[in-house]
Amino acid sequence: METPYGDIPEKFVKDMTIQEMHDYLKARSTRRTFLKGAGALGLAAAATPVFWRQSSAFASTASAPQWVGYGRDPAREMFVSWSAGTYNGPTPSVPAPQVRFGLDATYGAVEKAEFSGTVPVPAISGEPVENTVYNNALLRGLRPDTVYHYSVSNDGATWSDDVTFRTAACGLTDFRFTMVGDEATSDVTSLPVAQVIAAMNPRFNVVVGDLSYAGGGSGYYSNGVPTGVSAFSPGAWDAYLGIVGPAAAQSIPWQVGVGNHEMEPLADFGYIGFTTRFPQAYAPSRETGSPVVKSFTYGNVAVIQLDGNDLSAELSDNNGYTEGKQTTWFERELRRYRSPGSGIDFIIVGFHNMVYSSNTTHGSDGGIRLVWQPLFDRYQVDLVVNGHVHAYERTYPLRGGEVTKTVKSGGTVYPEHDGTTYIGAGGGGQDLYTGWYGVTGGGDPANTSGVPLIWEWSGTDTGSGGTGTADDIPDPVTDYSAYRHANWSFITLDVKAPQYHGGETSILVRAIDPIQTASGITSISGPVVMDSVKLVRRSRSDHGLGGHHQR
Repeated sequence: METPYGDIPEKFVKDMTIQEMHDYLKARSTRRTFLKGAGALGLAAAATPVFWRQSSAFASTASAPQWVGYGRDPAREMFVSWSAGTYNGPTPSVPAPQVRFGLDATYGAVEKAEFSGTVPVPAISGEPVENTVYNNALLRGLRPDTVYHYSVSNDGATWSDDVTFRTAACGLTDFRFTMVGDEATSDVTSLPVAQVIAAMNPRFNVVVGDLSYAGGGSGYYSNGVPTGVSAFSPGAWDAYLGIVGPAAAQSIPWQVGVGNHEMEPLADFGYIGFTTRFPQAYAPSRETGSPVVKSFTYGNVAVIQLDGNDLSAELSDNNGYTEGKQTTWFERELRRYRSPGSGIDFIIVGFHNMVYSSNTTHGSDGGIRLVWQPLFDRYQVDLVVNGHVHAYERTYPLRGGEVTKTVKSGGTVYPEHDGTTYIGAGGGGQDLYTGWYGVTGGGDPANTSGVPLIWEWSGTDTGSGGTGTADDIPDPVTDYSAYRHANWSFITLDVKAPQYHGGETSILVRAIDPIQTASGITSISGPVVMDSVKLVRRSRSDHGLGGHHQR
C-alpha cells in the first residue's frame, strides 16, 4: 500500500489498523527522515520519545508523545504533558516523572510532574479500561518570547529527545496562529494537516473540538449521569496524541476545546478524560459551570473558547449543564475585553457547533445562535470559528441575523460596522461532508435541493439551555454563504499590530488547502490558499497594555 509517507507491504495492510500503519512507518524512519515535500516546508520527522524501563505489566507501545499548552500567563508559563505508556494489569506508578528545560540543550532546570496517572473510570457495566499513564508539569517563571529546550523522563535517568517550544511575546506584536477542528486519527489526512500547520510556524493552534473521536458523540447520559459505553474507545486518544504530538503539538501550544465527541461516559459531564490529558488554564468552574472553557490573549487579540454542548439543540446530552453560568461568564469576558484600557482590538470566539452552515450534515444550531448571536452583535465579536461540519465554509458578515455586506474571497470586512464573520473549519482530518444546500459566493455549488436547515427548540432558548423538542427546520436566514468547500483544511490568522494608538490593525484569515484527492492528502508541499478575508479595525490598544493571560 502506497501512502504519502512510504509504502507498507500489502501482506501487512489487511491486518493493520491506522495506528499500526502509523507505528510501522514511524519505526522504519530515522529521526531525520523527511516526508514527501517536507524539505521544502522545513518539517523534520518526529523524534522518538523514550520510556523508562517498563515492568512486565506494560504492553509494547510505539510512541510516548509530548504536547504543550499555555499556562495562565502564556508569556511565562507552559504546560508540558506526555504519555508514559500503556499497561496490562494493575496500574503501575511512574518512578519519577519530570521535565528538564532551559535556553539550550544543556537545560539547567528541572520540574517534577504535578500529575501522573490514568483517567478515572466510573463503575459502568462494560466501561473500557483507561490503561495509559499521563504525566504533566507546569513550567513557571519563563521569559517572554523565548525559545526553550525541553526533554521529559519517567525515571530521571532515561530522557526523550530534545525539542523546543516558544513562550508568548509581551505587548503588541505581529504574529500568526492557526485554528482547526475535527482532527481524528488518520495517517493520510489528520497527520498531514498537523504537519502543514507546523510548517506554517504559528505561535499557537486553537482546536475547536472533536479531536480523537474516542467517544461516539452522543447518547451516553441520562440526567447528566453516564449510563452507556457504546462506541467508546479511549485508545483513540493515544492514536491522536501519537499523531499531533510529534508532528506539531510538542512544540506548538495546542489550545484545545471540546466538541460533542469529547462528551465521553466519564465524570465531570463527560470531560474528565479531556482535562486529564489536557491540563490547560481553564476558567474557574465556579464561575463558568464548566470544566473546559477558557480565554486568553496574545497581543491585541482575545481568544475565547466555549462549550457549545451546553446550548446545542442538535445534540442535547449536556443541554443546560452550566445552568446559565457559562453564558454569564462569556458576557463578562466580552465586556471586559471591550472595556477601555483592555488592550484588545479583536475578539475571536471558538467552539464546536456551527452557528451558520449550509451543509446537509448537521447544519446550523439554533440553540446556540439564538442565545449567543445577540452577544456577538452587542460586543462586536470579529470572528466566530466552529467545527462539527467536516468542511470549510465562510459567511458574509452578519448582524442581527442579516447579511450586511457581500465580501468575496480576498475582500475586507470592517467588523465594527459590518458585523461578525462566521467560519467553519472542520476539515482537520475526519471524513468529509460533501452535501450542500442553497447558494454560495464561491467554492462548492449546491448538490442537494432545498434550503439550509437549522436545529431549534420547540420551547424556549436561554443561557440555561433549551426546552421542548429539537426540530431540524428550514433556516429563516438565507444566502449567507460566501465560500464553501468540502476538503481537508485549516485556517491561518496573521495579525498585524497597530503602529500607534488609533492606527489600523488587521487579521488576514486564510483557508489553507493541502494537495489532496478524495481519499487523502497526497503531499504536504505547496498548499494553496483557497479563500481569504481581511478583518480591519482602528486600534484602541496601547503598547503598554495588551498583556497575556488566561481565565
